[in-house]
Amino acid sequence: MENIETQAAPSRGRRVALTVAMCLGIALVMLDTTIMNIALPAMQRGLGVGLDRLSWALNVYTIIVATCTIPLSRLADIYGRGRLFVVGLLLFGAGSMVAGLAPGFGVLIAGRVVSGLGASVLLPVANTLGISAWDVRDRVKVVAALGLTQGGAAALGPTVGGIVTDRLSWNWIFLVNVPIVVIALVLSLCALDLKGEKRIQAHIDWLGSVVSMAGLFAVTFGLIESKDWGMADPRVWLCLGSGVVAVVPFVLVERHVASPMVDLRLFGFRQFSAASLVALVAQFFYIGVLVILPTFFTAVQGKSELNAAMILLPMSLTVFAFGGLGGLAVGKLGPRLLVLTGLFAVLASYVLLTVVDPSSVTAMALAALVLGVGFGIIAGPINVLAASSLQGELLTASQSVISVVRQIGSVLGVSVFVSMTTRDITALSTHTVQAMTGAYIGVYRIWIPVLALCLLLALLFPAKRDYLPDQDAGNR
Repeated sequence: MENIETQAAPSRGRRVALTVAMCLGIALVMLDTTIMNIALPAMQRGLGVGLDRLSWALNVYTIIVATCTIPLSRLADIYGRGRLFVVGLLLFGAGSMVAGLAPGFGVLIAGRVVSGLGASVLLPVANTLGISAWDVRDRVKVVAALGLTQGGAAALGPTVGGIVTDRLSWNWIFLVNVPIVVIALVLSLCALDLKGEKRIQAHIDWLGSVVSMAGLFAVTFGLIESKDWGMADPRVWLCLGSGVVAVVPFVLVERHVASPMVDLRLFGFRQFSAASLVALVAQFFYIGVLVILPTFFTAVQGKSELNAAMILLPMSLTVFAFGGLGGLAVGKLGPRLLVLTGLFAVLASYVLLTVVDPSSVTAMALAALVLGVGFGIIAGPINVLAASSLQGELLTASQSVISVVRQIGSVLGVSVFVSMTTRDITALSTHTVQAMTGAYIGVYRIWIPVLALCLLLALLFPAKRDYLPDQDAGNR
């Protein structure tokens, strides 16, 4: 149970500074998940390595974040969330510095490993600290800001990566993190009460940690390698099967240990379970566009990284705008209507991608912008609903699980869409611009019926008349 300490409530100024620091921590993590994609060709030339090897600079970061987020967030409960957040910032900053100054591929991977460990702490702990600093009645705005930062920073990744790579060099897609880390560190040290912060009196659940890490590693590794091995390869299904099988011993361990790593009561809250599912779906379809279009613009249409980034910039800005509006409007309109609207906009964007002229910059920017509207509308409410009015360990667990769900959605998006596109390109008899365009854009047509069915997920959420009375559910 938590230590019972009498602490003076922090001033509003300190809480605002803390929230800004948490947003910066989240922005760092999410920016790094997408900023590299558009810079890969420049990195290939600079480091002299093949794309198959270089892709592991992306993969190793994703695997570590997906695998280590839950165990490291549990350590934050035990040793102090503020302390672990500061450690996470230092690790992320050090890893970014090493990767940005890397003279070769090996050093780059080492930097990405260190950054991944820092990110595994920053994402769940930043959400928890930011939310818990405010009263339940003030949470909607705070969670909206955190969710907006999470979705918007990921959306800005390709744009920032394109501009930085074009104007400076690929090294700066990592070095740009360092000043942000310094600002977040200063704000955190000023706003956090590191000596008097609450901690959980509990033991580390080593067995649960090992089982969860092994299962998440197997799933993530299998999904990443599926684009090279092919989804029909037995090795892919062995990895995925191992991850699924690991769920059974994990649940058994968590139900019987005195200090479980994840409190399974969390999944008894319908809003949290529904939010996790929709977060996975939204992240999957969002990343599916974010990972394919930059390559299509540069490799097929011959545009520069900067031009490709400018096409996606309206989408990035739209995620920010509608992410904030969605988070603030959830209490006024109800989550069901907002989630339905967001999913419908994602569906509309996929339809537009398949019917507009792909050589038209305006048309493609518009299709991507509609995706930004849909993803932004979902991102705010999903974070609000996942947090609900949970407190203490349940709040930390909710943010850890949502973070992992988003990472799995990202890995799924990259693996499935890249694998499908690669398969279609390989099957072409001629590699003309027209044929290549069909291979890239045709991938989105396949998913339109699936997205239409996903609209039904909105029914998992309460309508407005049923939503507001349940805001105290997490306290029961």
